[in-house]
Amino acid sequence: MRPSPPLVWVAAVFGALLAAGLPAQAATCPVPDAFLIPHGGLPVTQTGVAIGRLTILTMGGSATVGAAARGPEFTYPARLEARLRAALPGVDIKVAVQAATRPTTADLLLKLDADLASVRPGLVIWGPGASAAARGDDLETFNTTLAEVMRRIRLAGADLVMMTLQFAPSVVRVMNPYPYRMAVIRGGDMAGVPVLDRYELMHFWSGSGFMNLDATDAEDRVRVARRLYDCMAEILAEGIVNAVK
Repeated sequence: MRPSPPLVWVAAVFGALLAAGLPAQAATCPVPDAFLIPHGGLPVTQTGVAIGRLTILTMGGSATVGAAARGPEFTYPARLEARLRAALPGVDIKVAVQAATRPTTADLLLKLDADLASVRPGLVIWGPGASAAARGDDLETFNTTLAEVMRRIRLAGADLVMMTLQFAPSVVRVMNPYPYRMAVIRGGDMAGVPVLDRYELMHFWSGSGFMNLDATDAEDRVRVARRLYDCMAEILAEGIVNAVK
């Protein structure tokens, strides 16, 4: 197993967004259902916004570091930071990224504890399920891991938003990620944690022709990845802002 990449701050690439000609706000991405977090549903985040300082920790796999988009300024954490800064002027927003390729449960929990202690986030955004689906983990083990991660984040005094794993036509042809998607949705519902159904969004975008998630041309794949990450950032930012304003 490759070691987890070091924790990096996205604030350093915020200026690169402007240099690359990427606005903090872009065209609205179509959604089948709005991603809504009730006002007050992110109390720690709301307090951070009120005092003018918010740190967010994003956890996940390859989509979190956004290698497919060819540039850190195009990742969803970087785009999220840009959008939140535009929507919440005067708030010092930092987004930290922690991504690991198929970590074991023990590695995940060990790194989580270290990151919670060092970053001290007000909000954690976590997209579990892809590694478990790729390994074929049994659902009981996966549910146990979900519950333990949620417990530790809560004990650290941070809010949590979860995302279901990504949808890709090429992936669903060879394995069934759907049970892991449903496990995240049910786990979040039981714990009162907002869940952005990324799987359903991407399925909708693929079916409607908004994004060609089956693109094979290298440059097309880069364009799709950049659009995908920006859409995720747009939807997450709107949900967070609506919850804290």
